[in-house]
Amino acid sequence: MSSLIVFGFFCVSDGCRVPSLKPGSTSNNCYTCYNAAIHGSVGASLRTQIVVEGSPADVVLPDRSVAFVVAKAYLPSAAACEQGLLDAFHFVPLPGDPMSEVYEYLLPQWRVPSVIGLGHVNSSFAVHAEGDNGIALVTCSDYVWDGKMTSKLICSFDENLLPTYCISSLPRNSLIQFFGLIKNVASSGGMTVDVKSIVTDVDQLCTLGKRSHSAAT
Repeated sequence: MSSLIVFGFFCVSDGCRVPSLKPGSTSNNCYTCYNAAIHGSVGASLRTQIVVEGSPADVVLPDRSVAFVVAKAYLPSAAACEQGLLDAFHFVPLPGDPMSEVYEYLLPQWRVPSVIGLGHVNSSFAVHAEGDNGIALVTCSDYVWDGKMTSKLICSFDENLLPTYCISSLPRNSLIQFFGLIKNVASSGGMTVDVKSIVTDVDQLCTLGKRSHSAAT
């Protein structure tokens, strides 16, 4: 059980239509692919391809267009060598002419994408010294463009967040759900997420839910 969703506003370019055939189907399916970038609140950005399922009649957006995107995501651990992939299930272009001088001024000031993840803790976690963040390596897998892909994220927990959720440790292999903002592309590779909210022991909650359901029936 795992998933990774990224959403936010993206500037797209180099749009092209890619015909495809759905597995087990005789009807043609069409995708539109765009180049984009995921920008963090600090540091470098990650080159990313956005894939949008549609029909051959869909209009390909001109360069510099901005769209609100909600997508299943693959964020590579070796960011310098590989680009990310966003498989969009919501893709809403913003109105206006991207070549207009006023287009940029009408855009929402939301530069940093958000992340919702459900994944397993791969590295031991401990609260660092006062004034420092807690760090955990979390693995999330999802089906992105008809293939299962695994992302390894560096989750950063602010010192003010940890007491709020009574977190002193995250056991290795435990399942957590988290929400946060893209922080940066780590120098060692991988994406750092500035975690704003977290649910721990998700696997235990699922087990308790199953037991309660069995007892009720």
